[in-house]
Amino acid sequence: MADGDSSLISPLSYVAVGRETTFGTYTTATNGINFISSSIKTLKESKVLEQIETNRAFSKRIGLGRVIEGDLEFYADPKNTGFGFILQNAMGGAITSATATGETTGGAAFTHTFGIGQLDEQTNKSLCINLRKGESAGGMVFEYSGLRVNELGLNAEIDEALKCTISMMGKDSTQTSNDVSSAITGTQSKCLSFTRGRISVENTFASLTSTSFWHVQSVEFGVTNSLKSDTDSRRIGSDVIDVLPQGIAAFTLNVSMRFDTLTAYNAMLNESTLSAQFFFDGDTLATSTIRESLQIDMPRVFVNNAGDPEIGGPDEIIRAEVEFMILRDVSSASGFAVQALLTNATSTI
Repeated sequence: MADGDSSLISPLSYVAVGRETTFGTYTTATNGINFISSSIKTLKESKVLEQIETNRAFSKRIGLGRVIEGDLEFYADPKNTGFGFILQNAMGGAITSATATGETTGGAAFTHTFGIGQLDEQTNKSLCINLRKGESAGGMVFEYSGLRVNELGLNAEIDEALKCTISMMGKDSTQTSNDVSSAITGTQSKCLSFTRGRISVENTFASLTSTSFWHVQSVEFGVTNSLKSDTDSRRIGSDVIDVLPQGIAAFTLNVSMRFDTLTAYNAMLNESTLSAQFFFDGDTLATSTIRESLQIDMPRVFVNNAGDPEIGGPDEIIRAEVEFMILRDVSSASGFAVQALLTNATSTI
C-alpha cells in the first residue's frame, strides 16, 4: 500500500478514558465518550544547530522534548463515568459520594462532590486515553498516558446541549494495536439541555434557590490549572516530562443577558460580594425520584465587568456581557472557591 492511497473516516473513531494511580503509568481505558472533536496528539520537534560549516546551509539538528497535548470537545453527561473522571482531574481534589439529598429509601441516586485540590495528593493522579483515529479496519490506535486537564470549560446557550471542552497535557504516548472498542462502556442518556439549566446569583450562598435565577441567553464557566510542563518538569536523559504539577487554579464565569436592570452595574461599582450557582439537570434516574444533574457552587464572586452596553443600531435588544471574578470563601476554614456536584446512579466515582 502506498502512503495516502486510502482513507479513514472520523465518525468511526472512538475515545476511551481511564485513570492512573501512578502518574504516567497507563492503565485500562474503556470508559467511552461520544465526542464532537479531538485534537489530542504527539509532537516531537527539532532544533537546528547553527554553526559555521563553510557552507550557507546548516546540516545538523537535535530532537527536542516530546509534547503530548490537545483538546477534547463533547456534550456533558452526568451518567458517563468518563466525564466524572475528567471532572475530578480538572478540579484536582478528593471526591465525596453520598446518597442524593431528597432521595427516597432504596433509591439509586448519589451525589458526588468534587473539591479543588492537588492531583499529586490524590489516589488517582492522572488520566489515560485510548484513541482510535478511523475505523476498526485500518484505523490507528494511540494510547496517551500521564494526562492532566489544563483547562475545562462548560458552555451553555439557547438551542444547544451543555458542551464541555477540555485542554489536556500529558507525559507520553504510543501507537498500539490495542483496540478496545469491544470493551468500551458508555451511556445512552440524553444530554443536558438548555431548557433545564439556570445560573443563580444572590447576595449570600445560603439564599441561592432553584426558583431565583438570572435570565441569561448564554453562560460560560471555566477552570484553568496552570500546568507546569516547561523545562523545569524535564530531566537530562529523557525526552518526556518527569512531573506535571498544577499551579494556581483560576476560574471564569461569564454570562450574556438582556440589559434591563442595574443589578450587575451597582454590584460592580459597590464591589459587592455575591454568590453564584451553575445548575443543569436531566432525566429522572431509574428507580429514583431524583434527576441526574451537574451543579457548580461559587460562594464568593464579584462582578468584574457589568457589561455596560453600547447601542449599536436602531433595531436591536440591548444586551450586557457580564464577567465575574471567583475567589475563595474565607469565612471558614472549610471555605472554597468552587465545588462541583454530580448526581447520577453510580455509588462511587
